Amino acid sequence: MANKAIHKSIGRYEKSHRRWLPQRQWRRLVQTAAIAAGVVAVAAVIILAFRAAGGRDDMPAPENLVASQAPDFTLPTLEGKEVTLSDFKGEKNVLLFFNEGYGCAPCWQQAAALQEDLDAFTALDTEVFLIMVDPPDLLAQEAARWDLTLPILVDGEKDAAKAYDALGGMHADKPNHTFVLVDKDGVVRWSRDYPSMQADNESVIEQVRNLAK
Repeated sequence: MANKAIHKSIGRYEKSHRRWLPQRQWRRLVQTAAIAAGVVAVAAVIILAFRAAGGRDDMPAPENLVASQAPDFTLPTLEGKEVTLSDFKGEKNVLLFFNEGYGCAPCWQQAAALQEDLDAFTALDTEVFLIMVDPPDLLAQEAARWDLTLPILVDGEKDAAKAYDALGGMHADKPNHTFVLVDKDGVVRWSRDYPSMQADNESVIEQVRNLAK
């Protein structure tokens, strides 16, 4: 299929340009177009193989933490308040959303969607926190732009992202699109990385509902 498309493109190129160019220059342009098309085809094959293989060796694998005690952390919010995960033990479930943060539109879209469904999480005794590693001033600008009120935890040293194996993916120095659900006993009950940069909110809420089953 790819080769047919390439040949068709070159054919169209020949018809539209051949009559206007000297033969030598025309041949050179056709050769250049063929090489460029070949490079695109090879790149497409590599990308497909990459996705089929699951990406890089250092892609996040937060699901390895499921059924284990959640690593504790204390992180500041944009307002300067400190949040400690273990403080919710025995009181609330906690949903953590690690993401790339600044410069990642799908991340902020996901955060906005979570905020829209906040009542559903609240009804299920679940606190929702966004965790990002960017400078607080940049995150504050984005939060204001997206009209977000969900608490954003600033993981400046990336210790929490490392502890939850959420670092890596698209950028080695930033978290990927990763969810972690911690129950009231402080145990990781569900975790998933979304390389597609989009999670269906209802499926996330369903994971929280499963805690009560």
